[in-house]
Amino acid sequence: MTTSGARRATGLFRLAALGLLLLVPALAAASVAGSVWPGLMGYDGLFAFTESARGVTTFTWPPMHAYLLTLSGQFPMAPGSVIFLQVFALGAGGVVVAFRLFRSTLQASLASIVYLAALALSPSVAGTLAVHWRDPLTAAFFALTAAAWIGPPGRPPWSGLVLGAAAATVCVSLRYNAFPIVVPLTCLMIYRVWRYTPGMLGRLAAILLLLAPYPLAVASVTWRLPDLQHLPRAENISTTRLFDIVGVGACSGKSFLPVAPGATAMTPPDALRKVYRPVHANLVIADLRARGYSTDFSYAALRAAWLDAVIDDPLCFLSHRRLVLLAQVGALNGDPFYITHNGIDPNPFGFQLARPDLAAAYVAGVVQQSHAYWNRPAVVLLGSFLLMLLSFRAAPSRRLVKLALALGAIGFTGLLFLVSPAADARYIVPALAAAALLAGISAADLLPGRRPGAVK
Repeated sequence: MTTSGARRATGLFRLAALGLLLLVPALAAASVAGSVWPGLMGYDGLFAFTESARGVTTFTWPPMHAYLLTLSGQFPMAPGSVIFLQVFALGAGGVVVAFRLFRSTLQASLASIVYLAALALSPSVAGTLAVHWRDPLTAAFFALTAAAWIGPPGRPPWSGLVLGAAAATVCVSLRYNAFPIVVPLTCLMIYRVWRYTPGMLGRLAAILLLLAPYPLAVASVTWRLPDLQHLPRAENISTTRLFDIVGVGACSGKSFLPVAPGATAMTPPDALRKVYRPVHANLVIADLRARGYSTDFSYAALRAAWLDAVIDDPLCFLSHRRLVLLAQVGALNGDPFYITHNGIDPNPFGFQLARPDLAAAYVAGVVQQSHAYWNRPAVVLLGSFLLMLLSFRAAPSRRLVKLALALGAIGFTGLLFLVSPAADARYIVPALAAAALLAGISAADLLPGRRPGAVK
């Protein structure tokens, strides 16, 4: 066989491997969407549909989810197509990263398989992808951002910069806490642009494009589309602060809750211990109300009480936050909290499950898988970091890529540690996407006798 013939055969083999591996997320997307069509829906999803149908009225939650649902309504088979697209984009994004990053088809295939397996075997991911939530879309658009930005050495193409910036804009606009997962990739791309792009003007233009997602995300929660009307900023932090105050009080035996209007005394510490559960602020608040205690406090009063609690007993604050995070990553005894939704809540849109039996079987399967401990988010996160450390010397050229993914997963999880109002399993899914990609790349770098592809 001639040299050109060998290259052609190698190229065809690589293309076939890529196509086969992209078929896996396509089949998974069809299976998930077909089982739960038109998608499982709870309060958050139905609220986004309401905002999509009637216009955005509040920034309590970022409106990007509603905008995406509005856009999906222009295509056939909405809203179930959103479930298909979020599953496929999450899976395909990681496969594209692997094949752009590795010259070796074997390494690219191994990285893709490890990535897809880490996602597929996690009940937190499987349960979240079947529901109309912002979290799976955040993870999917993070994967698309990585697919556009992480590539071979040299000057990044403008097409990749533009596509990645568009995906990053959607990603950081979907959740108020989404930016830490994208910032390290942005820094990596700024470094590559500065190093490989000729001319100061070209460098500055590319850097401005890379930074554009952040002001655009801020604008998306300042002015609504399409009329650009300014809406008041949301004060979502109040729920988290009330959760923190109860958590500190349950730990320290002191009550820092403000005196409610019309009351003569603070809520007693014993009551805080009885209602405290480190899984969801709303459950704590509902239990307080059921026991006759008021939770209607002004923003200023809660802010002052929260500061008093944190300053008075920072160790109890950290202990409370630690319990919430441990529940989040499945490191506490018992099953992960709110692993998925179990159907479609009553709604004015007429949404009903097309195949209730298949949806029930899917939910039951996810719940059954969540009883195990080996597939918890903590295992995926820690396993990916261990693989990174083991492979760090094997491929120096990919260290910055791995570091960006690791910092993204750590930053996203770290912000959840500080501000999360609940331990819902879905909240951690974007970090699991970054960790799964890190695990795949690191595992491929551990293959013996392979030259590392140079991506700096």
